[in-house]
Amino acid sequence: MAVRKISLKGTFNTRDFGGYTGMNGRQVKWGTFFRSDALNNLTEEDVTILEKLGIKTVVDFRSEKEISQAPDILPAGIKYVNLSPNAPIAALASGNMHDDQSKIAKLVEIAEKNEGETYFAQRLDEMSEEMRKLVRESFSNKKYQAYLRLLLNPDNLPILHHCRGGKDRAGFAAILVLAVLGVSKEEIKLDYMQTKNNMEERNKKRMKEYEQFTNNETVLTYLSGLMQTKERYFEAAYDEIEKIAGSMDNYLKQVMDLSSEDINTIREYYLYE
Repeated sequence: MAVRKISLKGTFNTRDFGGYTGMNGRQVKWGTFFRSDALNNLTEEDVTILEKLGIKTVVDFRSEKEISQAPDILPAGIKYVNLSPNAPIAALASGNMHDDQSKIAKLVEIAEKNEGETYFAQRLDEMSEEMRKLVRESFSNKKYQAYLRLLLNPDNLPILHHCRGGKDRAGFAAILVLAVLGVSKEEIKLDYMQTKNNMEERNKKRMKEYEQFTNNETVLTYLSGLMQTKERYFEAAYDEIEKIAGSMDNYLKQVMDLSSEDINTIREYYLYE
């Protein structure tokens, strides 16, 4: 029986994104595509679970700094690919205790300046802009192109992709995969928003950690907003796609550099008959 949520002790947002309805009513294959938060806290039992899932490739969308601070723990023999799209706001949104204190100290310093209120007011929807950058910037495009090209070789799958929190950089990758497979925007949004439930307890814990370093409400509100999974972040990505290419189909072909033949090949590989 297929299970959406993969229960690992060392993660909070690992899941199979099979089962959605793709092109011509064909279902996305289970046990093929997985998304997650970072894999640096996996237990031996978790590693065994990944082995049993048969995962062949892990794609890590984190930055070099994030990786050096918290390298993945993986089963032996797995192909590891780093494709960081250069998304500093997403990295900030899912930071850890190692860099929280200095990060928050800088934010408090800004908040206490005369222009602090204006600074944060202009950044209340910063994550929406980050999603737009993932869509439009050339450097980011190349990383997601490389990810999608991995799907053209079935020997690379099952595949698991992740960033630190599994929300934004990994979320955009999941949007693209499901779109290639012909899943509707409505179902893709359901998958994106599932992260909200998965991260609820983790976000409460993170806020308590932040509160150890400051009681500045402006800073705490800003950090809380970055951690949230909001529909407008998802919609920002789609809006930018339509601005650039007119439609998701055009975006996949013109910006992600997939031919009609590539798209059909991926669908034949990863949709049930």
